[in-house]
Amino acid sequence: MPTNFDAKFKTKLKILVSLWADARKQKSLALLEPFRYNINAMAQSVATFALFELQSILQDINKACEDAKAEKLTIKESIVGIDALMNRLISDANKDPNPLLIENDNPFELLTSLDANKSAAKQSRKPSIAIIDDDKSASMAIASLIEEFNFQVDYYESIKVFKAAISDLDMQPDLVMLDITMPEITMEQVFDYAKQLTQRGIKVVSYSGQFSLETRLAAVRAGVVDFIVKPMAILGIIEKINRVLHLQKTRAYRVLFIDDNQSMGEFYQTLLEEAECEVYFSSSVEHMFDNLDDFYPDLFLLDMNMPDVNGLEVAKLIRQQKEYDFTPIVFLTADEQLETKLAALNSGADDVIAKSTPPGLVVKQLLTRLSRALAVKDFVSKDTLTGVLNHGEIMEAAMNSYRLSQRQKSPVSLAMLDLDHFKAVNDTFGHAAGDKVLSGLGQLLKRSLRTTDYIGRYGGEEFLLVFVGSTTEDAAAKLNHIREAFELIEFEAKSQKFRCTFSAGLIDLGNNMSLPHAVNQADQALYLSKEAGRNTVTIYEEKAL
Repeated sequence: MPTNFDAKFKTKLKILVSLWADARKQKSLALLEPFRYNINAMAQSVATFALFELQSILQDINKACEDAKAEKLTIKESIVGIDALMNRLISDANKDPNPLLIENDNPFELLTSLDANKSAAKQSRKPSIAIIDDDKSASMAIASLIEEFNFQVDYYESIKVFKAAISDLDMQPDLVMLDITMPEITMEQVFDYAKQLTQRGIKVVSYSGQFSLETRLAAVRAGVVDFIVKPMAILGIIEKINRVLHLQKTRAYRVLFIDDNQSMGEFYQTLLEEAECEVYFSSSVEHMFDNLDDFYPDLFLLDMNMPDVNGLEVAKLIRQQKEYDFTPIVFLTADEQLETKLAALNSGADDVIAKSTPPGLVVKQLLTRLSRALAVKDFVSKDTLTGVLNHGEIMEAAMNSYRLSQRQKSPVSLAMLDLDHFKAVNDTFGHAAGDKVLSGLGQLLKRSLRTTDYIGRYGGEEFLLVFVGSTTEDAAAKLNHIREAFELIEFEAKSQKFRCTFSAGLIDLGNNMSLPHAVNQADQALYLSKEAGRNTVTIYEEKAL
């Protein structure tokens, strides 16, 4: 946790208190919206840290705001609930230390349902999903798979049954997965009901074996947030659910802005930072390239006309570096001539924005560009089965972390992880069961580690992990928490339940002569874990080998 985080938190809390006081006094839904926006902004800013209690409070406040907006609660009912949650934020902020800002060393108690003594409060935090489908056997199988990823799933054989049940539920589901082709009801009626659910604030994902423009368009017009085509792969379903319910760990967008006008640069830096972006501003192209690897931007924002080196030349220099092939380059320029825009696009830029554009619209365009670019990058960089980085991407991330560690003399650890007796799983239960295990471990790793860490599939049943800013002792403690959680997960195949374990080897990446040498050392430490009986984590020591 950064040392100045508590001060930043208190500053943001003052803004929230002021916005809430206005909305509360006026009992205004319109004033509730800026309050909710800032709640979500705070939630994004703490997503990197293991502040599960704080994240839960912010999510509950956001839910209360959404319920008021959807008229599921009156504004007075919402005030009562939000008051209690805001009082908790305020009272804890006055404590030293603030208990809400203390990171939890064991995140798995909130991410998994492995502890039989878990309190009802923690159980209620599971996102709830309702599946409505007349195909009971297939739906129950999907429900069972989804539940393994810490969701509460209920099955209903028809909309009629769901309607009867939902009035008796203590809380409505967070998400409804709705088959659009069912007996005794037309597709038009299904989408009409989907629209009713969305108007009540319930997110709906529709799915069907039919793939046509008409059905997709009908789903969009009904407010359906996503569409799944059968047959459904479990990893794809989980990723869609995480995205729709905003459960994926996110980090702030990183924008690198170059402009020789210092005041202009500082102005847009302030605007982007208010939008929860990390911004590196420089009035010098030379300084930009000196710090490029340390910052590793998600988007380049360039002025067109600068002394010594112009923006077009900078764009071409950026495109010469392979790691930035798909990173958006946007020009912010006062020159609005068509020839200038064409020259920018020919130099490798993705967009040109006039400086006469209202600042708020500029920021919105940049955020939209960032969101789409990172979604594409995320798609092409991931291993399709496990959802973690593929081999090429994890090796590149490891190399970047190694270089950064060498320059900054900061700790970084690397782990090689391998499933135990994985061949026996495939031989006994089939390769589909083996894929389920790999997918399950990938999802557990993604939801357990920080957004600043890197997780990738090295090959087969081996994973490579990079713990940025962590000593081998800290990384070993985290890995052991993951190992203990994973060995308690039950998988099912051929009507049998089974469990799996993994072994791991850890090394100090920064204290190495090269990345290949470090990977070799991690492999040797992994071998010692296997020799020690498996299901263990070993830190590499020169004298031990």
